[in-house]
Amino acid sequence: MRRQLGFTLIELVVVVLIIAILAAVAIPSYRKYVVRSHRVDAQRALTELAARQERFLYSNNQYADNLGALGGSSSMAGSYYSVSVAGTSSAGTTYSVTATATGSQQQDDKQCQTLSLDQAGRQNSTGTTANDPACWGR
Repeated sequence: MRRQLGFTLIELVVVVLIIAILAAVAIPSYRKYVVRSHRVDAQRALTELAARQERFLYSNNQYADNLGALGGSSSMAGSYYSVSVAGTSSAGTTYSVTATATGSQQQDDKQCQTLSLDQAGRQNSTGTTANDPACWGR
């Protein structure tokens, strides 16, 4: 009798099943990581705009009420968030910078749809729960 070398169908099915189980665990975990990393890009853009606002205040005695005055653009946070600036008083003594989720980030990150930062350093967010600390990594 000659012995056959190779894999049996059962061995092959077991290997495919193990790979499917590992993928079922790894893919959602990876997706959550990607969503959080896009959120960090938005946080970076907001803190950068806040620093630019402080420099603008130093030079002009008031905060800027648009991105152009700060040398920014709505795509500063990448393609997953749109950034905007709003002056909240006519005297130019307050401001708010906001990053709003767009595209796939809007669909995947229901928890943190918008992130905002104001002149006092208050970090706010909207989404499934308002002002969720997880949105700012707390």
